[in-house]
Amino acid sequence: MKRPGLLLLLPAVLAAQAAPGLSRSEALAALARPGAAEARVRALVDHLHQRMPWVATDYRTRSVDEILARGSGNCADHAKVLLDLLKAGGFEARWVREINLQAPSERRQASARAKVAEGGKGFSVFGYQHNDHRWLEVRDPASGAWFPADSSLGVVGGGAWAAARLGFGTRPAAVADMIAPVFVEAVQPGRPPEPRSEAYLLQAFGAMGGGRIRTLPAWPAWEQAVRALEPHASSAFQGTEDLHAQAGTLAALADAYAALRAQAQALPTPSAAELAQQGHRALLAKEPVRAADLYDRALAAGLKGAQHPYQGACAHALAGHGDAAFGLLQKALDQGFHQAAALREDADLAPLHADPRWSGVVAAAEANAQRFRTVHSDPDGARFIATDVDLFWKAYAKLPAAPDPADLLRREYLDPGSAGLQDFIPNRIRSAANLLEVIQRHPRYFAAIRANTLKAAGVEAAARRSFRAFKALYADAMFPDVYFVVGALDSGGTSSSNGLLLGVDLFGGGPGVPMDEMGPWHRAVIHTPVDLPSIVAHELIHFQQTHPVRTLLEKAFHEGSADFLASLIAEGNFNRAVYDYGYAHEAELWRQFRAERAGTDASRWLYGSSQRDGRPADLGYFVGFRIAQAYYRQAQDKPRAIRAILTSDDIGQILAESRYGETF
Repeated sequence: MKRPGLLLLLPAVLAAQAAPGLSRSEALAALARPGAAEARVRALVDHLHQRMPWVATDYRTRSVDEILARGSGNCADHAKVLLDLLKAGGFEARWVREINLQAPSERRQASARAKVAEGGKGFSVFGYQHNDHRWLEVRDPASGAWFPADSSLGVVGGGAWAAARLGFGTRPAAVADMIAPVFVEAVQPGRPPEPRSEAYLLQAFGAMGGGRIRTLPAWPAWEQAVRALEPHASSAFQGTEDLHAQAGTLAALADAYAALRAQAQALPTPSAAELAQQGHRALLAKEPVRAADLYDRALAAGLKGAQHPYQGACAHALAGHGDAAFGLLQKALDQGFHQAAALREDADLAPLHADPRWSGVVAAAEANAQRFRTVHSDPDGARFIATDVDLFWKAYAKLPAAPDPADLLRREYLDPGSAGLQDFIPNRIRSAANLLEVIQRHPRYFAAIRANTLKAAGVEAAARRSFRAFKALYADAMFPDVYFVVGALDSGGTSSSNGLLLGVDLFGGGPGVPMDEMGPWHRAVIHTPVDLPSIVAHELIHFQQTHPVRTLLEKAFHEGSADFLASLIAEGNFNRAVYDYGYAHEAELWRQFRAERAGTDASRWLYGSSQRDGRPADLGYFVGFRIAQAYYRQAQDKPRAIRAILTSDDIGQILAESRYGETF
């Protein structure tokens, strides 16, 4: 709680006397706006922050109605009013008490000592270089998670809170005198205090900058001091310990935070794709204001692809920024955004539906979708783009002489790359630093694969033959653009709204390519360029699929049916080792799979983690393949069977009709 002293108290009191009272009904109307829980709470917090000025404490206890009539209050008054209004609006909320670092002040220390002598150790929560503060946590009724809400500072949401309270960028004026929180705990009547320093000061803070904060040299000192202060700060709030005795720990926190700031500001600027990745995580974490800012920064940095302004529009819509959301939707449409059905059904955009501009956005998306279908229903309409492979090798050649190799990869490969490459970054390459680490752990492999990766440009003829074969089997097939990129040795292929994305680094094997740096999983999944057409076909099938992927059965069918349909249109199979093992152990594999198929855990059956107990990884592909194959063979109407394999929402029914496993 801020206590600036008598000289600053008098103007604050005069301001409070002049402030008009607040209307409870207007505040509740702000909370009643449509939208997600966090957006509604943000509307209320903004309302209070703008209309109820903060004033220094005068140590008087007031009721909610008295605070509203006064029209101003300290942080505890704000929290009291906010709690009352949130409960009236049907939200569950709880108090949070905090200690934060401040610039050293002998006057504040003298005031604190006087209050300790007068009222006890509980007043030691402020002193020479620290102060206390109050705010709330609100439970999201959808997820059950708690998120911060502080109307005295105008902050809502974990990401926004971390940026405003711990971030190293521009701070809101309301928190200018607060250097950084160093202790946080939640309190509810009748319950013991709940420690929250771990969640806010270590987890949320450490995750900032894509997790780079916790990699800085000063982080261990910060973490150690946060943990050291926690029990003493909690006892001080309970009035059983004098926090002034922890001056050394508070000084260590101040030094560690200052060092973290200096080290973080010396880091390279995040790439456009990294900013978008952080924005996506913030959107998933229900932090739309932070997500909107991150997407804005990513787009300003040159991020390519229509889906990114679309995601930015979702963030702005949830944050209540209607004009910005429509501006980004227009940018997405100008870049060819064509997923009209997804746009109409996206709950994130629901706040925009009442706006007269919404119908125009939907109409433009539908027009784009029609143009996309016209161009990409033709097997010869897809482009094959291998420019990113050349871009990578040009950057790779400069790495030995680069003073900052990761920054070079970012500037000369990731940032200028195609829309396909930038789609590949978030969940595959992840960052320039991660890509550099992968290269440095496999130097002989990367030194040997350039010629094989450049063969990707020659795949087009074989891939187009498979495209034409698929069109003959499935009239509604779409043929997106195909991008070849160099990744971080963790994905041979995926797809996005921009097209099919193939990681040619996993197709660099062959004579003269050393494999001694590779573990068992890489030895099994690294292929030669000859296998590229089959994975292009596999990813083409994924682009058509619309069935659910929740259970193990659905996940295995998703992958295995893509293999099966690819086998009808392309030569080869990039999972040969998996299928050799599968056919040799099919009955036992089916018995094991059948027992687990209704669950959601695919860790024994799909992807790298499934290689165990002498079995190859990805045996779920084999089981899904065999189910799809059996279903297709049983079907009298083959075109209808292919459509069902691609679009059915009842994979259990497909399994039953396939009769797979009945003979085991």
